[in-house]
Amino acid sequence: MKRYMNKWVLLGLKVIIALVWLACLWSQTFAAPILSEAMAGLYSSQVAMRWPYLIMGILFLVCVEIAFAAVWRLLSLSGSGTVFTAKAMPCVNWVLGCAATATALTVLVSACFLISGWHDATMQTMDYYTIALVLGVAVLAEIGFMLLMVVMKGLLRAATDQSSELEQVI
Repeated sequence: MKRYMNKWVLLGLKVIIALVWLACLWSQTFAAPILSEAMAGLYSSQVAMRWPYLIMGILFLVCVEIAFAAVWRLLSLSGSGTVFTAKAMPCVNWVLGCAATATALTVLVSACFLISGWHDATMQTMDYYTIALVLGVAVLAEIGFMLLMVVMKGLLRAATDQSSELEQVI
């Protein structure tokens, strides 16, 4: 099988994935609890949402970790020259599933925040709309990423079909 990717590029990507994965673990352990507690401490409407935000944040980070594990597998397949085989398709499906779950969690957090923070006297209007805007942009970016992954899955499927047809000819 032909190798499609430079081994140094693959190594660099794997180092970055490992660092992001470690950052997700750190965030699950430290950042998410601190942020959910800070949000509950700043605004009276968010006190009841501390634990739901924490749980949804940790689940979001788990989705990112699982997606990066699938990407790691795709990089390994690329390094071995077998990326255009049926082995790659489940990895792409895992990334898509994780992206869909993470998007659903972001939409849920957005809805919870929009509802719970609507009439909070302690929250300034600018804070409310800024947080709502950031969450909305995050949802749009996640939807864009999912659509991009659907296109990439189609391209992988086409390349896999063409690769297997060429192997039969040769």
